[in-house]
Amino acid sequence: MRPVLVETGPWPWWAYPIIVLILALVAVLVQWLESRRTASQPLAATNWMLSAVFVLAGAGLVIFAVNKLAPIYVHSYGVMLLIGLAAGVWWLTRTGRVHGFNLEDWIDFALVILLSGVVGARLLYVLLHLPEYGSAPATILYVWQGGLAYHGGVAAAIIAGYVFARARNISFPLLTDLSAPALSLGYAFARIGCFLNGCCYGTESHLPWAVTFPSGTEAGAGGFSRHPTQLYASVASLIIFVILARLQPRIKVRGNLFLGYLLLYSIYRFTVEFFRRGASANVFAPLAPLTEAQTASIIIGVIALVWILVRSRRIEPEGE
Repeated sequence: MRPVLVETGPWPWWAYPIIVLILALVAVLVQWLESRRTASQPLAATNWMLSAVFVLAGAGLVIFAVNKLAPIYVHSYGVMLLIGLAAGVWWLTRTGRVHGFNLEDWIDFALVILLSGVVGARLLYVLLHLPEYGSAPATILYVWQGGLAYHGGVAAAIIAGYVFARARNISFPLLTDLSAPALSLGYAFARIGCFLNGCCYGTESHLPWAVTFPSGTEAGAGGFSRHPTQLYASVASLIIFVILARLQPRIKVRGNLFLGYLLLYSIYRFTVEFFRRGASANVFAPLAPLTEAQTASIIIGVIALVWILVRSRRIEPEGE
């Protein structure tokens, strides 16, 4: 468990040229990728001068902000979320090229999905645990401390994805199919972030791979070893990614791959809930002993399965 991955700042003087160099390399990489995409001529000297000015200004802003606000804490969950985002964009770029999408399209799309997903996941979690935030409403914004309901994130991301597809004149079913493997790949990294953060922990376990979290933390209460349910989720999501990646070229009806993701995710989530504890495993009273997540998984899984069966009866595949 390591909620804070890095603590940094204030920086010594010798760190300043390193920051400038890093930002300069990033600027050069971006320009190189842009020139390859547009097959344009090498940038003019004036453009390089402007880039240098922006790099120096950016470096100055970063150094000032870090030294002013030091120490700066880089949280593990946020880092793993960004790594998951990058992995998803990589997969989208790799598979979306044949459909005319480029890196810029996927970066825009990924940012929209990430922001909407986090907002939706946090909103649903807060609604399910309103009493916890009544006395301290400002903590609603403390996303880095955990407290995201994945089903809320998926719902918000679907809505945002639909709006994005309409705005860009893109087939929404095609967009969801391309996104399904990327979503499961990114989720695998995000759950590693949960493990490092100590949230979404499991029940007591005496298996060889059981994990004991530090005392004084919620996951470490009781001092006994627990199922590493976060890692179960990561492994399960990687398996789902492999399944979807192999099915992707074989899907005849657009949208069915994403529905398949919802079905597979629901099966995994329903199963792993038997080993989860904490706020993420609250019992849904009307259907006790099922948890809230298990109830949602049953509903979503059944709808996805029925929808797949109905749509698969179409003889002709949907257009892109």
